[in-house]
Amino acid sequence: MDKTTSSVFIATVMLAGCGGGGWVPWSTSSPEVRGPYTPPGAKGYACEGGKRLLVRVEGDAKSAWVIYPDRELRLNRAVSASGEQFSNGRTILTVKDGEAVLEEGGAVQFAKCKLERAP
Repeated sequence: MDKTTSSVFIATVMLAGCGGGGWVPWSTSSPEVRGPYTPPGAKGYACEGGKRLLVRVEGDAKSAWVIYPDRELRLNRAVSASGEQFSNGRTILTVKDGEAVLEEGGAVQFAKCKLERAP
């Protein structure tokens, strides 16, 4: 094998190891981590219909972030007779006794969401 062929071979082998295959951290697991990915500080909820809701409540509990695959949505704490409620006027997140419900525009998007156990 001459020097040029050797260099091409090494470059090809190195590039083959870089192909991540389009790994999407919010929906799949890496080989090193078992179960779905949950961002640091967030809690995962298993919801009706096989859906998964990710929520991160700020330390002071004055706001919560709903984490979607392509964006994060900030909701401010709202007055609620029961449980914790966060809203931005259009989206409402209600958390009570470890169960969450998310409504957008008056329609329930995530229902019967139970807090996932930590691995």
